[in-house]
Amino acid sequence: MLGIGIRAWLVASRDFPLNDGGMFYLMADEIGRAHFRLPMFTAYNAANIPFAYSPLSFYLAAGLAAVTPLSLVDTFRLIPLVCTSLTVWAFVLLARPFLPSRATLVAAVVAFATVPRSFMWLIMGGGLSRSLGFLFAMLAIHQAHLMYTRRKRGDVALTTLWCALTLVSHLGTAPFAAFSIALFFLFYGRHRFGVVASLIVIAGALALSAPWWGLILARHGIGPFLAANATGGSIFSDNGTRTQVLSELAHFGVGTAEPLFPIIGTLALLGVIVSLTPQRVILPLWWLEIVTLDARAGSTYSTIPVSMLAAIAFTEVLIPLLRRPWEGNGLRTPSVQRWMPVAVSVVVAGYCTLSAVMRDPGVATEGRYLNSLGPLERGAMEWVARSTPSDARFLVVTGSVTGGWYADRTQEWFPVLARRKSVATPQGLEWLPGRVFERMEEKYDDVQLGCVRQDPLPSCLERWSGQTGITFDHIYIPKIPRQPCCTGIRESLASDSTWRELYDGPGAAVFVRATGVVASR
Repeated sequence: MLGIGIRAWLVASRDFPLNDGGMFYLMADEIGRAHFRLPMFTAYNAANIPFAYSPLSFYLAAGLAAVTPLSLVDTFRLIPLVCTSLTVWAFVLLARPFLPSRATLVAAVVAFATVPRSFMWLIMGGGLSRSLGFLFAMLAIHQAHLMYTRRKRGDVALTTLWCALTLVSHLGTAPFAAFSIALFFLFYGRHRFGVVASLIVIAGALALSAPWWGLILARHGIGPFLAANATGGSIFSDNGTRTQVLSELAHFGVGTAEPLFPIIGTLALLGVIVSLTPQRVILPLWWLEIVTLDARAGSTYSTIPVSMLAAIAFTEVLIPLLRRPWEGNGLRTPSVQRWMPVAVSVVVAGYCTLSAVMRDPGVATEGRYLNSLGPLERGAMEWVARSTPSDARFLVVTGSVTGGWYADRTQEWFPVLARRKSVATPQGLEWLPGRVFERMEEKYDDVQLGCVRQDPLPSCLERWSGQTGITFDHIYIPKIPRQPCCTGIRESLASDSTWRELYDGPGAAVFVRATGVVASR
């Protein structure tokens, strides 16, 4: 209930999907409009992106919107919430065999329920597919453990099913499930039944998911899958990704996204020391495996072993320490010894809960990404859709002070709500060949992090356009609360004769070239 309450409060406190999800929203809408036939391409941002994403979550959202009173926006808030809530239940199933007592299991569930990284990127709008994939991956890993230890045929069938559902829910989560099950095989499955069962699971999962990936291969070849895989990475990838992984390892791979003091991450590091025994060493190894083999979402997936290790440290190191009498001072009475662990447990749980719901931009934490596009800015985008030429090319300038492109909700939702081309939006390009995504990511950083900080801004934008070959005739600047960079941008453009202010509303300002396309009002 604690985990569900935290997740529900974060989602319900906003009236729109948190952070990202614009492209997925359009793809789900396209499936519904195509009468649930899978389109060849998505119209997102007029980028001719192959419709190669794992589609199960899109079908689920479109289906719910079609047969219930829920709108598609509602489904993009509800499905991630339900799936992330169910991951807490799945964690109980997965953790129970590895923890020595009920008290340790309870502590582990509290840790997983409150550690921000266990839900942060899953309850967002883009978490529609991420949350479903994570849930099925957890169930697959749990069932694989049962398969190797109980050696029952029914477990083979269920493991196959969960693995197939992971593949068709979120392709990026499939490697996590695969290498986790491989680790479990090394510890528990090195017997005849385990080998045969593993081969059956691999073949069965591929066969069950073949209607999707087979169709994509027939339409687009293997190119989209190779291109998408190139944007992930591990310690064995290119130098940039390898450096990122090594940096995370140098910081012990904590990555829990806890604001202020990372109490769960710190306890987990202590739990690693306690767990260096033959019976428990799989947990530290699992953590290390996740961090080194998944540079993109490893911090999310590692919350499973992190929560278990933190619970082991809490119940086997911290609580016994609190119960130990103080010798020679007479200050520790039996009553204090009895209630001290309870008081500390309540304080720690309360601190972790408070950390989980913090999203103040002033606090250096990923929680600041858990905000959504406000009604005023959505209204400004609707104005753009009504009042500008359909072939207008927009440069959306946000300053990216909330993070990189992955946290720029304005940039992602603009092509959907404004129905206009956004020339510097990277979302979706990872499915195109020729490292298109990486090049657009560099261009995005150049304009959002480079030009915004330069004076004068208009000349920098023109120079950026000349260097990249990207042309635009409109500029969209959001008015985001507590994002002061955009005020200076608007003032800079307003004083430049090249640009004319076309719209100045409470949610955004729109500029058009003074000698060029003139939009209707």
